[in-house]
Amino acid sequence: MKKFKSNRELVEKIFDGLREILKMTIFIRGKILNDEFDVLPEYLARREEKIKEVEEFLKELGKLKREIPNFQQILKEIEIMRDEILKIDTENADNIKERMKEVSDELQELIRRKKLLNYLR
Repeated sequence: MKKFKSNRELVEKIFDGLREILKMTIFIRGKILNDEFDVLPEYLARREEKIKEVEEFLKELGKLKREIPNFQQILKEIEIMRDEILKIDTENADNIKERMKEVSDELQELIRRKKLLNYLR
């Protein structure tokens, strides 16, 4: 783990990372809404890397909780950002699920038509 010059630098890195994760999550939502599923694995992998990085920063922050006077306030702000990210993640999952259901329904209709055409031959 990288050493930080100060606790402030660590906290800034955490919030910078959370903002970046939020931006990536919103970007991914746009790709989902535009049915651009082919690019999702790459962006999801990048986002996962950033999440792991922030997770390491958070572990470091946990070790320093007695040294940071406004630790509880920082935690509350982190939770607010986390909740926003999770909310968008849930919407993303719901949108993917909805799209997959639509695709499934379309496939079932195509199969039904194919069977009907085969029957008519």
